Amino acid sequence: MTPSLDTLTRREPEHAAPRRVPAWLLPFGLLAAFAALFFALFRDRLLPAPAVTTAIVLTTSAKQGDVTPAAAEGSMLFQASGWIEPDPLPVKATALIDGVVDQVQVLEGQAVQKGQPLATLIDADAKLALAAAERTHAALGSACIAHQASVETLRKKLQGAATRIAAAKASEDEAEDRYSRLKDLKTAVSESDIVSARLRYERDRSLHLAAQAEAAELEAEITRVTLETDSKRDEILTAAVAVDQAKLALERTRILAPISGRILRLAAAPGQKKMLLMDDPDSSTIAILYDPAHLQVRVDVPLADAAKLSVGQQAKVRCSLLPDKSFAGEVTRITGEADLQRNTLQVKVRIEQPTEQLRPEMLCRVEFLGSASSNSSASTGSLAAWAPAAAIDGGNVWVCDPESKRVAKRAVQASSETRDGMIRITEGLRPGEHVILSPQGLHEGQRVKPQLSKP
Repeated sequence: MTPSLDTLTRREPEHAAPRRVPAWLLPFGLLAAFAALFFALFRDRLLPAPAVTTAIVLTTSAKQGDVTPAAAEGSMLFQASGWIEPDPLPVKATALIDGVVDQVQVLEGQAVQKGQPLATLIDADAKLALAAAERTHAALGSACIAHQASVETLRKKLQGAATRIAAAKASEDEAEDRYSRLKDLKTAVSESDIVSARLRYERDRSLHLAAQAEAAELEAEITRVTLETDSKRDEILTAAVAVDQAKLALERTRILAPISGRILRLAAAPGQKKMLLMDDPDSSTIAILYDPAHLQVRVDVPLADAAKLSVGQQAKVRCSLLPDKSFAGEVTRITGEADLQRNTLQVKVRIEQPTEQLRPEMLCRVEFLGSASSNSSASTGSLAAWAPAAAIDGGNVWVCDPESKRVAKRAVQASSETRDGMIRITEGLRPGEHVILSPQGLHEGQRVKPQLSKP
């Protein structure tokens, strides 16, 4: 059957052009995507937060006889996480002179003995400085010997001058005697003989005085050379100190282990420059060591449990590396400043007999144990937490963080003891936390607008 002309006219072409998307849809789609992302990120801030009434968990001293078994001697009072570190401090092996590392003779984790070489610095300059100092010391010693020899020569000359003085004195006395006699015999002796005798006397006297002056000059020269010799001796001592300093600088190119222990961290590599007088505290550090037999744990204890701490308190340390083994510990220090952001107080717990497997910065758990003193003072030292009865809903309470203003659901264990509308909580709450009264329609992590109720 042949199609009609109208049918052929109405038939669309087989390869028609595709429809274009309107240009205004692209910016509209981007705006819609940004709006959806913004709403997803800031939904809690955009939506109104429900107002809730909160109350503070109160604390009181527990009655005598109310102390839980955890407060008994040798039982755990509380536990907290911590990290192992050297006791009391790590030890740095430091390069005491500036230089460039030549060789590193140890690796991290290696056990070393005190005095064992850890690394060496390039020592060519130090050897040349030592050789120059030794030559200077030897030259000053030779100069001092020469001065001593000149002193001996001058003393010999002084002895000869003394002999000449004696001879000149004798000639002077002889001439004086002859002149005195001829002077008294003016009538029997001619005038020329008298003048000749006088001139001879004056000449011999001048020779005597010249000999005395020469002797005085020699004595002054001996004094001068003696003082120079003493100065040379002082220079020799100074040069000897310079030799010792050069030897010490050469010895310091070998960095030795200051203690027997294990390499905690290496801070040197061949070709690395080490500078002593720099602002960087590790600019001259070669390695950091610790004694594996002396380890401790730094523990961040929540402030709610810090009142139960005391120096000398016994503890148990457990590490996930050795899950079936516990180590005896003792509280040695309580730091003087709390951490405001974490709301914790840091304490140091010494590990009594650590094993070789324990390493610094390993995470561990510390159980703080009760003592006889804490048991005897339970009537005044043990604390009890109390929460309003309206905050407890089927064994759960909603806790509100006053900073983030978000809520979290927490399971608690309440006792049968009540007091003024408050129920004593044995587990699940800490003193000072904020709980929500009559919670309804809340979900985990929800933002709320808390209003604190006055007790």
